[in-house]
Amino acid sequence: MLRMARVAAHRLRESGRSAAVLPALTHRRKVADQAGLGRRARAENLAGALAVRSASARLLGERAVVLVDDVVTSGATLAEAARALTAAGSTPVGAAVLAASRLR
Repeated sequence: MLRMARVAAHRLRESGRSAAVLPALTHRRKVADQAGLGRRARAENLAGALAVRSASARLLGERAVVLVDDVVTSGATLAEAARALTAAGSTPVGAAVLAASRLR
């Protein structure tokens, strides 16, 4: 994912847009494996689990942020990431994902 994000940021900069990659999030606590969990259980599992690294928070400031993830299933990870970024003062404006899967 990091490589894909870096390539995308490079292409955006080539087109004259401002873009950078910053792995800004960290886990505040352990979470259970999401496999086999339903939508509600996934959200509960991740609630409050992510935080923005302090060094990243200073770099992000109030900038607009695009989240990058490999697979979206329920959206719980993206929602928690957006919550953590918003709490740190950033503005999540969208997400880029490689694939979407259905809950079973």
